[in-house]
Amino acid sequence: MPKHTSKPAQHSSQPAIALRQHGGWREAMETYGEAVSMAEAGEGDLARDILGHFHAEHRKILVLAESDGVPLSMATYSVNLAERLGFDLVLLSVGSTARKAGDFAAQAGRGAECLFEEAARRGVPCAHILRQGHRDEMLNAVSMELRRVEFVITRRPAAERRQAALMVPEFSFKC
Repeated sequence: MPKHTSKPAQHSSQPAIALRQHGGWREAMETYGEAVSMAEAGEGDLARDILGHFHAEHRKILVLAESDGVPLSMATYSVNLAERLGFDLVLLSVGSTARKAGDFAAQAGRGAECLFEEAARRGVPCAHILRQGHRDEMLNAVSMELRRVEFVITRRPAAERRQAALMVPEFSFKC
């Protein structure tokens, strides 16, 4: 899995739906099984290395940016929460497929500035993902692609949130 940086990523051609789910119980059991097999074969150092990489993955909060970016109050709240919980932040900007990728990337970068500034001030690791497509499909796809997304923070009304059927819990921030 490619490492995400705190700089806005360029849009890449990604499928709207991930075909393989990352993380979860299945991968945990496979990882533990592999580590136990190595330990039984006398490869204790390798077993510890396997488990270390698996558990080193940080838990994440996914923050959905609307077309106008992330309001300062939502950025502050998200960074404070990530700092208290010891989680990383991942900002997801979703644009319509009708928009030019360059225009979308520039606007998304401007809309992310207050979140990145607050995260840098507090020392909270933060990444930015740009996707184009349907918002709920992108939320689900990114939640599956990234490991250990614990929940999503959005500004969506409760009625819209109930219809989304996301795979991770979603909390609405009222600005």
